[in-house]
Amino acid sequence: MKPDWGDLNARAAGLGTHILHRGDLAALAHLPDLPALAAELSRQGFPIEEDAAVTPAALDLAVRRDAAAHLRTLAHWSGSRSEILAILFDDEDRRAVRALVRGALQHASPAARLSGLLPTPTLPERALQELAEQPTVAKIAAILVAWKNPYGPALAQLKPAEPDLLGLEVQINRTFATRSLRGARRAGKRGVLVWYVQRTIDLENAYSALALSGEQSGERLPDLFVSGGEIVCRMVFESAAKAGDIAAAARVLSTAFTGTTLASVFLNASAITSGDLERLVLGTRIGELRRRAFEDPLGPTPVLLDTLRVRAEVLDLRHLIWGISLDAPRPALAGALISPA
Repeated sequence: MKPDWGDLNARAAGLGTHILHRGDLAALAHLPDLPALAAELSRQGFPIEEDAAVTPAALDLAVRRDAAAHLRTLAHWSGSRSEILAILFDDEDRRAVRALVRGALQHASPAARLSGLLPTPTLPERALQELAEQPTVAKIAAILVAWKNPYGPALAQLKPAEPDLLGLEVQINRTFATRSLRGARRAGKRGVLVWYVQRTIDLENAYSALALSGEQSGERLPDLFVSGGEIVCRMVFESAAKAGDIAAAARVLSTAFTGTTLASVFLNASAITSGDLERLVLGTRIGELRRRAFEDPLGPTPVLLDTLRVRAEVLDLRHLIWGISLDAPRPALAGALISPA
């Protein structure tokens, strides 16, 4: 019997009223400085510590704590659907582990590694903090293995002298794909959860193909494709990766996504950074889920939508915090927001 999502959707709708919309964020973008931003975020209910120094890292932490509380509330009310809801948390954990690995390889500070990450019930703030303080990928892997986190073995089996970042990220994505497809299919082989996971796998393959498109990497391609997607099959992946440059690869991927709202995003992928591409993709996926939630309000789509809106809010607020701290042009800050109206 399919799970009943009515009560959890109602909880998600209630929580969603506290997520900032584009208009709210645009107003924040025009504030003069960080103290003004801190005061407004505090008024909006974010856990800003009184009398603490107003720094980008402190505001980023408050935003992440607010998002963590949101997800904990969803988890608390999930009941018998906790196994299915775990797919959403697994997606966030995958992103967090990937960012922490990247930060370790780049010798970034712990604060920089944590910026923009979304704590979950399975990797809460304290766990992310401990992982961010580790000097090497091997140390991160050892801790995850000790915690019986599924991404620990994925990292522990890769021990080259100079770890390959793309190879590590693909291994993390492959672990997510295997686990999440299995969980999603328990809710229906043709359901929205399977579609969501398949689309996530498609997108990760697309990002990998773009990253490879300017390299002579033919021998590596079989090891860097993640099975389980629907649109970016192995043939599309290899065609894009071998396209010769990022513009040609973007055209291949745009053609593959024809009929979806992602086609135009990938068509322009060569003109933006990989980080901006992922932000645009997130905004586009939120639009897709809003339409699906309207068509199927009683399924799990509203909960999926709620989680992606939380991620967008965290990324938008991080964008504003650091932009205001650097005194970036305010119209440009407001124009780059991805949260929906």
